[in-house]
Amino acid sequence: MGSRSRNTGHQAGHHAGRHAGRHAPSAIAAVTMLALAATLAACGGSDDNGSTGSNNGTGNNGGTGTTPAAVQPLSGGSLYVGAVSFGDTVSVALDQPAAGQLTLRFLDSRFGLAGTLVGQYTIEGNMYRVSKLAAVGSDVPAALAAAAASITFSFTLDDGLLSGALGQVPNVLAGNGALLQGYVSAANRGAQLADVVGTYSYLRQAGDTATAGQLAIDASGAVRVCAGQGYAATCAGGQVGQLSADADQTRYPGAYTLTLAGSKVGRVFVGRQQGNVALFVDETGASTSAATGNWVVRPATALAAHGVDGDWLCSEPELDDANVATGRTRRNIVSVAGNTLAADNIPVDVALSYNSVGGATANGLLSGNWQETVGSQSQGGSLTWLPVSRNLAYQLRQVPGSSRQLPAVCAPLAAPAPIATYLQATAGQNILVTMADLRPTQPAIGRDQIYYKLGRYAAEPLKNFDDACENNGQNKTAKNGTTAASRIDDLSTFTCTKAVGEKPEDMKTLVVGPFGEPYLTDGHHAFSTVTEAPTGGPQAKMWVRVQDNLSGLNRAQFFRTLRERKLVWLKDGENRPVYPADLPRGVGLNNGLGNDPYRSLVYFTRDIGYAPPTGATEYTEFYWGDWLRTKVDLKQVNLDDTAAYLAAVRTASEAMVALAPEAIVSGDKTASTLGRLSAFGEAEFTKLSQPVGSTSPGKLPYAVDYRLKLKQ
Repeated sequence: MGSRSRNTGHQAGHHAGRHAGRHAPSAIAAVTMLALAATLAACGGSDDNGSTGSNNGTGNNGGTGTTPAAVQPLSGGSLYVGAVSFGDTVSVALDQPAAGQLTLRFLDSRFGLAGTLVGQYTIEGNMYRVSKLAAVGSDVPAALAAAAASITFSFTLDDGLLSGALGQVPNVLAGNGALLQGYVSAANRGAQLADVVGTYSYLRQAGDTATAGQLAIDASGAVRVCAGQGYAATCAGGQVGQLSADADQTRYPGAYTLTLAGSKVGRVFVGRQQGNVALFVDETGASTSAATGNWVVRPATALAAHGVDGDWLCSEPELDDANVATGRTRRNIVSVAGNTLAADNIPVDVALSYNSVGGATANGLLSGNWQETVGSQSQGGSLTWLPVSRNLAYQLRQVPGSSRQLPAVCAPLAAPAPIATYLQATAGQNILVTMADLRPTQPAIGRDQIYYKLGRYAAEPLKNFDDACENNGQNKTAKNGTTAASRIDDLSTFTCTKAVGEKPEDMKTLVVGPFGEPYLTDGHHAFSTVTEAPTGGPQAKMWVRVQDNLSGLNRAQFFRTLRERKLVWLKDGENRPVYPADLPRGVGLNNGLGNDPYRSLVYFTRDIGYAPPTGATEYTEFYWGDWLRTKVDLKQVNLDDTAAYLAAVRTASEAMVALAPEAIVSGDKTASTLGRLSAFGEAEFTKLSQPVGSTSPGKLPYAVDYRLKLKQ
C-alpha cells in the first residue's frame, strides 16, 4: 500500500477513495505486509472459512489464554478514530468546531505529523470533500502547517465507518519534500473482544509488500494468521499472536494492540455497524526502522458469483513514470461482471477467481492475474479484492514488472441517467447534440481562446453565427441569413451558405459511450463558446459527427479503448496527470473544465509557428503545449499585458519553426505531423497584434481585453 519506512525518505503509497477496495496479487502468499480495515460478522468473524481448521479458535496459537482488559469504545456521534494506511493514527470530527467544518487530528505518527487541522467540507452525492485545511494550535509542525492547504481529503460514511483518501501530506520527519498518501479507515462505534471472535479474510501491507489470507481470533484474544491460504489451526507458516486492550483508552478509545510472534504489529480499531463490526489495524511496526502499513479484515464469508457486479471507483497511490509515489491519488474506474474485471488502468480484462487467494480456497477474497507489455517485455500483474459490503471494498494490485503492491479503497460508481437520444447513432453519422449532454475527454481548455471569441462576438455579432455555421459543416452565414430575432440556440432562426455536413472537415467529433453519453473528441473550445455565447447556452444544439458508438462497453473498457485510440487527453492545466474519473462532466466555463495557458498560447501561434494539418490528430494543440513548457515559462509572463503576451507568442512560434520536421514534439508526434511551419508567419503575427479599437483587432488583444473586463 505504498507505506513508507521511517528511515527512508520514500513516499507512502496508500490511497483511499470513497469506499474501501483493494487490489492484491493472487500469488501474494510470498509477499509480506498489508493494510487492514474490514467488516466482521455480527458476533465476530464467519464460521464459513473455506478451510478444515477450527472455526472459533486459533488452535495451537501461543495465546495467553487470559481475557484482555476491557476497552472503552466510542458509542456513536461525530468523532471517528482509526488508521491511515501509511501507518498513522488519526481522528476525524465532523461539524467541529462549527457546522460544515471538519477537524483532523494526528494522534500517532511515524512521519513527524502531529496536532490539529481544521477545514471545510462539502457533500457531492455520497462523497465528502474537504478543502482549506489549516493548522490550529502551536503543536502542528511548521512543515505540516505550511502544506495544510494543499492536502487532499475525501471520504464517505457508511453506517458508522468513515473511509476515504488522504493525499499530499508532507513527510515531516524525512524533511526532504516527500509526500504521503493513504486511505483513512475510522469508526465512531467500537466493540468488546467478544464481538470480534471468529475467522476472517484479510489484506495486509507494509511498505511496498503485501499479503492476503485468513486469520482467527479466539475469546482470549489469541490470534493465528495464515498468509496466502485459507485458515486452519495447523496452516503452514502460520503466525500466532495476541489482541489486547491498548493502554491509552483516552487517546485511542476502543483500541487494541496486536502482537505477532512476540513483536508489536500495531494498534487495532474496531467499528461496529448494524449487526457487524469492522477492524482497522494501524501497522506501526516493531521498531522505528520497520515498514509501516495497514490491515483490512472482514468475515470469511463466501462471496456470491455476482456479489460485486457493477462499476467501482478505486483510489490508489499515484506513481510517476519511474514507479515512485507522488503523494497524489489516482482514481481508477473498475467494472466487474461475474468472473471478469475490467479497469481503465489495466490493458486487458482480468479473469476473477472467487473465494480464492494464491490458488487456495479463502472465502471472502477475489483474485486475478493478467499479462501486459512493460518495456517491450511481457510482464505479469495480479490483484486481490476484499469486499466489505456493497458500498465498500479494498484492493491490492501488483504493479506489472515489479513486486510493488498498491492498495486501493473502492466505492460503487453511481450510474448516470441514460441518454437514449444517442444510443442508436452510428459511425460517420451527423447527429444533433445538446450542449449540456456533451462529456469532455480532456480536463482543461485554453480559456483565452474562449475569451477572444466572446470579446469578438460583442463587437461583431455576425461572427457568432458564422462560427455556428462552421461548427455544423455549413461554411458561414448566408447573405441576409440573420435577423434581429436570430439566436444560436435556435438553428431555425438563421441560415448558412451550405447544408449540414457539406464541409465535414470543419465539423467536430464525438464517441458515444456507456449510457448513451456523447464524449467529445474534438470541439471542446467551440462548444464551450456556444455554451457561453450571448444567445447560446447549455440547451443550444449543434450538429456533430460520430466517430464511433462504444455504448456497448462498460465504463472501464470504454476509457481503456479511448486511451488505446488516443482519443482522450489526460493532463491538466499544470501538465499533471489526471484520470478518466477526474474528467469534468460538461463543457463551458463553469462546468469543471480547467484552464491551460499553454493551450491558449498554441492557439495564438496558429499560422505563425504552425498550421493545423489536414486530418490533424486529436489534441494537436496539447502536444505542442506539452513541448512549449520547456521553451516558454508563462509563469514569468504577465498575461494581462498584451505586449508581454505577444512576445511569448513570438518566442514560441520561433521555437516551432526552428524544429527539424522529423523532431519529436510530444509522445510519438513529430513537428511535421503537428503542422510545423518552415518559416515564421510575420504577416499573421502582425494581424494578431492589432489592438482593440483598431480597424481589425487581433485575437490576442480581444482575449486580454475581455479577460480584464471580467476582473472589473
